Amino acid sequence: MKKKIIIVLITFLMITTLAVPAMADTYSSYNSLKAHKTINVDYKIVSRDTASSKAVIAIHGGTIERETDEIASAVATRGRYDFYSFIALKSGGSSLHITSTNFDEPRARKLVAKSTKTLSIHGCGGTSQAITYVGGLDTTLRNKVMSSLKAGGFKVAYAPSRLGGQARSNICNSNSIHKGVQLELSSPMRTKLANNSKSFDLYVKALANAL
Repeated sequence: MKKKIIIVLITFLMITTLAVPAMADTYSSYNSLKAHKTINVDYKIVSRDTASSKAVIAIHGGTIERETDEIASAVATRGRYDFYSFIALKSGGSSLHITSTNFDEPRARKLVAKSTKTLSIHGCGGTSQAITYVGGLDTTLRNKVMSSLKAGGFKVAYAPSRLGGQARSNICNSNSIHKGVQLELSSPMRTKLANNSKSFDLYVKALANAL
């Protein structure tokens, strides 16, 4: 009985942690951030505009949501897709976080706008599981991503509402078909990929194949 109560409490805490609203961003737009931070000192932007109609992005790279830009870059390289990342260069990078619905850096918006399939990679906390939460409005691609990751042996789940990427203004849904996919990788998931090259390669392959 005691064991059941503990399991219920742990489950409740995990759910409520994921449901807690995110702290307000320091900057409400890229222009606001640019006015206070210096490019190539506080942050950098990396983009590769190819002939592809598919884009992989990580708008919270570097010290904002660690490992996300490395994963996105590897997926884009493997599939020869367009790539974009905003990368915080200093510790405390979370202060450079601009939420997906407000992220309006011009190169990012231009790259995404011409894509027909868009994969936006993020990191989240709130769980001790190595898991990927999958959201976004492109349900066809979302289901392919989930199936491909599962086939690769990775734990996946539909994203909870606050991580769902359902807003029309979310950059992942700002492509030419107005729907994309947003991934939220838990901290343990990102740590696993960072420390295990075989898992990293399998994960990247699964995402590239889904696209």
